[in-house]
Amino acid sequence: MSSSGDSVQDRLLSGEADLVFKALADRTRRRILVRLSRSPDDAGAVARDLGLSRQAVAKQLRILESGGIVSSTTRSSRRVHSVSPSQIREVSDLLGIVAQGWDRRLRDVKAQAEQTGEDP
Repeated sequence: MSSSGDSVQDRLLSGEADLVFKALADRTRRRILVRLSRSPDDAGAVARDLGLSRQAVAKQLRILESGGIVSSTTRSSRRVHSVSPSQIREVSDLLGIVAQGWDRRLRDVKAQAEQTGEDP
């Protein structure tokens, strides 16, 4: 999702961003993400910790991987999943820029209201 030449709007509206936000849209996937942020692990261990079936976790991990939020490596016979911090930072940075725009607009509205003597 990161391309230095793209505008924030272009990056937020890209197909790649759609995959990221789709991955984050589900509560179960966010639970898995929080679990993996504590410690990379395989689908079975994550399933046990969250009280879910291994198959359900594996399905959700595939969606998180397609969004670039989670990556996996093979260690011995285990497929270990971990959070991809760069993609999480990218999403956070993009949303921060959007929030700054709203903060700026709200400050402008407040300043204009104060100039006219109205309460914001």
